[in-house]
Amino acid sequence: MTDKDQQQLQNLVFSAELNVENENLEQLGPIIKTIYDTGRQEAFLEQLAIFVRRKDSEIERMCNSNYQEFIQSVDQLLKVRQGTVNLKNKIIDLNYDVQNSGKKVASKTRRIQKNIDDAVDTLQSCLHVLDMANRVNYLVEERKYYSALRTLEELQTIHLRKVIQYDFAKHMQESIPVMQNNVKDAVTKEMKEWLFKVRQVSRQVGRIAMEQMKLRQERWKLKVDQNPDLRSVPVSSPIEMVMNEENEFNIVSNDQVHIDFKPLYQCLHIYEELGKRSEFKTNYEEDRRAQSNLVLSQSFTLREGNEKGFEAFLHDIVGFFVIEHVIVHSTQNFRSQTEVDNLWDSVIAKVVKIVSESLDGCHDPNLFIQIKFSLFTFIQTLEDYGYNVDAFTDLILTVFQRYSDMLKQRFLEEFLQTLLYDDYMPMPINNPEEYGAVVDACWFKEDHRISQGYPRTLPFSQAYPSCCLDIKKFVDQYYTFAEGDSRQYSTVDDIAKQTLDNLLIEHVNGVLTSKLESQNMSQIVQIIINLEYFHDACGELEKLLKAKRSSHRGGVIKLRAAEEFRETSKKAEKRIFELVNSKIDDFLELADYDWIPDSIQVHPSFFLHDMVNYLTAVISSTLYNLPMSIKIFIYFNALSHLASCLCELILSPDIKRINANGVANFEVDVTFLENFARKLEDPNIADAFLELRQIVTLLQSENVEEYLVPSTRNRKYSLLKPVDVVNLFDKWLKDQSILTMQPEERNKKRAMESVVRSLRSSM
Repeated sequence: MTDKDQQQLQNLVFSAELNVENENLEQLGPIIKTIYDTGRQEAFLEQLAIFVRRKDSEIERMCNSNYQEFIQSVDQLLKVRQGTVNLKNKIIDLNYDVQNSGKKVASKTRRIQKNIDDAVDTLQSCLHVLDMANRVNYLVEERKYYSALRTLEELQTIHLRKVIQYDFAKHMQESIPVMQNNVKDAVTKEMKEWLFKVRQVSRQVGRIAMEQMKLRQERWKLKVDQNPDLRSVPVSSPIEMVMNEENEFNIVSNDQVHIDFKPLYQCLHIYEELGKRSEFKTNYEEDRRAQSNLVLSQSFTLREGNEKGFEAFLHDIVGFFVIEHVIVHSTQNFRSQTEVDNLWDSVIAKVVKIVSESLDGCHDPNLFIQIKFSLFTFIQTLEDYGYNVDAFTDLILTVFQRYSDMLKQRFLEEFLQTLLYDDYMPMPINNPEEYGAVVDACWFKEDHRISQGYPRTLPFSQAYPSCCLDIKKFVDQYYTFAEGDSRQYSTVDDIAKQTLDNLLIEHVNGVLTSKLESQNMSQIVQIIINLEYFHDACGELEKLLKAKRSSHRGGVIKLRAAEEFRETSKKAEKRIFELVNSKIDDFLELADYDWIPDSIQVHPSFFLHDMVNYLTAVISSTLYNLPMSIKIFIYFNALSHLASCLCELILSPDIKRINANGVANFEVDVTFLENFARKLEDPNIADAFLELRQIVTLLQSENVEEYLVPSTRNRKYSLLKPVDVVNLFDKWLKDQSILTMQPEERNKKRAMESVVRSLRSSM
């Protein structure tokens, strides 16, 4: 090992000696690494052993020099320790003696102090209990009922328990329920006073609620006028509520009325704290039901036009149930909607009965309109607060029916006056103003039958435009009355249609029908003309009703009166037939036919001349204003009646024989009638004499056997029955003598006999 390495090791050992805690290992690493790198481990270990022996020698020298002193010090410490232990034992004994001597005094002192403290605490507790009891009474007087209950609860559950061993505390404990009842009675009394005040302001609340509804109705009416499609949308509907731009109005708290619900809520709270919520609900239900009975016990009459009592009654009902609505929605688990609805159901039947009975005495249409609008506002107000008003449907319909009956009765008198005293003559018009008034009143349109210029005459009589004007007024007044009630529009429309139908059928048509018994043909003709216009007016009335009806209703309105007018018109036509046919019968009584004359006449019978002149005069004068179709029908009916009578005449059993001359003369009359019929407006009228023509043709035929040929019979003699042919041939054969017959006549006779035999065999 080099001196340099030995010097480094010595320096390391020296450093270790100076600082035992720091072994300078960081310096040892490089040295050991160098030793290993140079392979001098043995030399290093040898040097290290020398270093260890040197240090051991130093330690041994130090111990030998200080050992005696160390032993002495240890002995002294042991002696001090023994003295300390003895002293400690003496102190412990002394402390024990002191404690034993003072324990009795301390124990007695503590007992005395505890007794004093207990007495003070007990007195304070008793005074606090008495103070709390007095405070309960004070809180009740101050109407702080909940605080009073809380004080009683604290007194019972906490403070009384501390002094319960005393008699006064036991007595007070027994008095707690009584004091709670006192609180309950006090809050109940305040609640009763509140109910009385509420009853006093209910009418005012109802009035304000209905006034607010009227304002909504007016606002909605303006919107409906701007948009007719909204006509079927009622107030309080979702659409109306969305379009209602007004702010919410507090019905029970405004500048006119204010209801403080604190007494109710407070009473409910107190009863709930006492566990008697159901008792309070029952009491409240009984009180409100009693108040509702007081409202329903009111009496009023509409006989003298006293609508104020009626409106006050409605205000009371609305106010009562508006307050109930507020209570339902401002409390929880107290007043359910079902309970209020049950009360409403019990009240509504009585309300309907009272209102219905009061309406029995009302006969003033104007007052009825006021009542209707008040009743309608009443219903809409309650419906707006969620009450079911379906029970009022029948009442509303009764109101509409009663009003329509009143209108009907009022207009009925005018109808009867107009119809009974009508002159049943065409209506004269003197100037354009009169003409314009008539056109506006009755939907009149120009007619080719009307002369131009003034004065002029209209086809109908004065009764027609007068009735039309009254009917228009009736419809307008009725729908003015029905305005606003879009929910009942369908039924309202039905009542209007039914009432109008009854007016037209029972009274207008009824009066005209009664006039048909007249013998005056001119009057009956005028009735037919009026009926024609009344029938056409029904179509215009249907359009008017459709325009008035609810916009959402479809379908076709059909008045039964139109068909009734048509039927009555047919009866009137039939009556004219009867009168004309009666006159024809009079002419036929003048007929004096010779069926077996010796000669042939060239002119028709005189009675037929007179009868044709009569028919011509009637058609051109009396029946002039009738529609052409009716005139043609009258012609055809009259001539058919004449033809039937002539057929019956020639087929009559009273006529035993006929000959060729009689048939020839009859053929002259038939030809005369056919020529007259062909000159009329409809040539087909001549077909009325077709059977007569076939009779004459068959009797004058040279080949009567052709009747037996089916094709010929269907073509030439389709109207002649076999029995009638047999009858005619028998009469012809009875007048024929075979001795005086010409060969052609004998052949015709044999042919007739053959036809008769053939027909009889097949009959």
